[in-house]
Amino acid sequence: MAHNVSVSCPSCGVAIEETTAHTRSMACPHCGNWVYLGSNGWEVAGLFEHAIDAPSMLQLGKRGVLSERRFVVTGRVRLSYDEGFWDEWWLEFEDGHHQWLEEDDGVYRLHKSIDAEVVAKSVTAATVGGSVTVDAESWFVSERVDAQVAGVQGSLPVAIVPGEPVVCVDVMGKGIKMSIESGDNDIQISRSRVIRGAEIDWH
Repeated sequence: MAHNVSVSCPSCGVAIEETTAHTRSMACPHCGNWVYLGSNGWEVAGLFEHAIDAPSMLQLGKRGVLSERRFVVTGRVRLSYDEGFWDEWWLEFEDGHHQWLEEDDGVYRLHKSIDAEVVAKSVTAATVGGSVTVDAESWFVSERVDAQVAGVQGSLPVAIVPGEPVVCVDVMGKGIKMSIESGDNDIQISRSRVIRGAEIDWH
């Protein structure tokens, strides 16, 4: 796992010990405020209800093994849209890698981040059938979902707050499919694969 660091809550001033160098937003365990790393350092977003619980094999703090790699579940984002919602769980692996595990109606997709350049405005302006430029190459837009952050829990690697709009775009090119998520403060690009629940050995 990543080494723990200490952050002082900008609301109550108490040190938050259970954070890592990857943490960009979290709930203060002392005052309950959601805080995030903004352009002026750690900022207070306010008090929010946690993501609504739903039956899941995933829970904060739960440990498991996936592909012979040990991990712990450290955070969750719930994204809602017109037709429902899905959850994205943040997994921290002992080997130093970190990945999102998306859970949508019983289907699990493990995302692997891709280091690439994309202009935020091109994502928010994307339309199905159009294109988005990633690393100076044109990618076909196969799907777009306009969502918003409905809930947050734990410790997350992105500066994100409840109510924030998120544009989710799937693009294709050269036989490859990528997912792009663009929020107010962050853009994430990833490739994913479907995994079965049985692939995870829980401890």
